[in-house]
Amino acid sequence: MGCSKEDLVRWLPQALGDLYASARVEVDDHIVLNSDRPLIHISGHSYPSRKIALLHIPVMELHFSFAQNLSNDQVESAMRRFDLYTRRGGG
Repeated sequence: MGCSKEDLVRWLPQALGDLYASARVEVDDHIVLNSDRPLIHISGHSYPSRKIALLHIPVMELHFSFAQNLSNDQVESAMRRFDLYTRRGGG
């Protein structure tokens, strides 16, 4: 993803929707959101920014895991929502 840790934390409430209260999120081995009984676990690692001329684009790799009691439809819906809320376009 082209985002920083701060970007991700800012986007999470909208990107996760109802799952926000049931999420555990770790970035670079630091817990940024912690639920007692997470239904979704997101772990991320930041990498050096990509540089294009004067533009610096942050780089983060995310891994998602979901509780086994969530259906495939719930997982797919959560991933579509996350993608929609974190997608950035240009023009």
